[in-house]
Amino acid sequence: MASTTFTGIVRSENGFSDITKAASTGAITTNSTYSNNASIGGTLDIGGTLDVTSASTLTGLVFAKNIAPTLTGQTVTAKATASTNTYVAGINVNPYTGANAQVTTLPAATSGVIVIHSQSVDTTGGTATLIFDCGGSDVLETGSVFESRASSAVTFDTSTANETRLTYTPANAATNLMSIGSQIIFTCVTTGKWHVSARLRSIGAGTTGTFVFAA
Repeated sequence: MASTTFTGIVRSENGFSDITKAASTGAITTNSTYSNNASIGGTLDIGGTLDVTSASTLTGLVFAKNIAPTLTGQTVTAKATASTNTYVAGINVNPYTGANAQVTTLPAATSGVIVIHSQSVDTTGGTATLIFDCGGSDVLETGSVFESRASSAVTFDTSTANETRLTYTPANAATNLMSIGSQIIFTCVTTGKWHVSARLRSIGAGTTGTFVFAA
């Protein structure tokens, strides 16, 4: 079909799709879609580059896998440290010290949800682990990268497919990379998957403490 120019409104009840048809097999590949129909997603999904040449006004939250979200509008909840803990959407303020192990279960990974661990004290009380665990069948986004330490040097751990845990092990010293004011941020862009990022602060050398992903 040749190019078509419309001078009036183009309407569709079930959205629009940009596709590519393979010349050899006739196979159809969907590149981009747009729909405001909630029953089929209600989303704009762009497979290529989005070029915006004028100002854009966004009234809702903006989620990007590689950008830590703003704290604007987040609910703050105080969470006592405990052997098992359950976090809620928003900012969870927690006084974990390393004296006792804590396993923290994240809420359901629903698109648009942000969960933040806010470290309210220094982690100098011991070497007991702090574990963040996905709930249900949720997983961590494959390829998530998190900063760590080994032999007083900066290292990174990368998540692999179907991993569900992030474990922090501090040193019993005021030299940990995660201390008071640090934030570990879990953002759900795709339902069922958590993207992990952090704003880490240290009050000492920041040469100790390890983060590692696991199933």
